[in-house]
Amino acid sequence: MRIKSNKMKNKMKFFTILFSVLLMVSCKDKTNYSKIKDETGTESVAHKIVVKESLDGGNYAYINVEENGKTYWMAISNMPVTVGETYYYDGGMTMKDFESKQLNKTFDEIVFADAIRTTEKAVEIKAEDPHATSAPVVDSNLKIEKPKGGTSLAELFSAKKSFSGKSIIVKGKVVKVNDGIMNKNWVHIVDGTRFENKADLTITTIDSVNVGDIVTFKGVIILDKDFGQGYIYDILLEEGSLVK
Repeated sequence: MRIKSNKMKNKMKFFTILFSVLLMVSCKDKTNYSKIKDETGTESVAHKIVVKESLDGGNYAYINVEENGKTYWMAISNMPVTVGETYYYDGGMTMKDFESKQLNKTFDEIVFADAIRTTEKAVEIKAEDPHATSAPVVDSNLKIEKPKGGTSLAELFSAKKSFSGKSIIVKGKVVKVNDGIMNKNWVHIVDGTRFENKADLTITTIDSVNVGDIVTFKGVIILDKDFGQGYIYDILLEEGSLVK
C-alpha cells in the first residue's frame, strides 16, 4: 500500500488505523467511530496506560487499560502484553458498539491503535514510507514451483501493469489470513521470489485457508485499489478461487 500525496505524518497515522480497522477487524455495519484527538499539529503526546486485563482474540489482542484514572478497552495487533505493565501509544480511534466475533463480545466503546510500546518515545518511521516495516521476511530456502500456466510473484510485481484486469494463476505459501472482513477472506502469500521490496501478494477470496498452507489461486489482478483518504492498495488479486 502507498500514499497518494505527501501528507502530514500524524494524519497518516490516523488513516493507517482507520484502514487497519476496515481490513483487519470484523464489525457491525453501523458501528460508529471517532478520532480520540486532533493530531494534525507538529507534536503528539503519547498516551500512558497500565494494562489491567488482556484477552486473546486470535490475530488481535483486546486489552483493558487504565489512563489517568479512567479505564477503557483497546484493540491492537496481537503481541505479548503483561498485565500490570505500563505501555504507551499515539493517537487511536474510538468505536462504539463494536462486536468482536472472535470473543463473541460487544464492547460499548473501544479504542483501536496501530501499536503499543514500552517506551514513551516512538521509533520514527520515514513519512514517505510509513509501511516499511510491514513486509514479511521471505524464507531464503522457500522455493515454490510456478504453477502450470501461472505467474510467479516476482514476474507479477515487475510487470504489474501488463497484468492489470487479467485473470492469472499464482501459487504460494500462506503467511497471513484475515477472515470475514467485508464478507471476504484476505489471504497473503509468498512464493520465495520478490521484486524490489515487494514479496507478498494479497488475495481476496471466499475460500478458507490456513497460515502455512501451500495454495494455488486463480483471480483477477486489480491495481491501485482506492479505499479513500489517499490510501491505495497497489496490487490485489480479487475474486480469488482455489485451484485444486
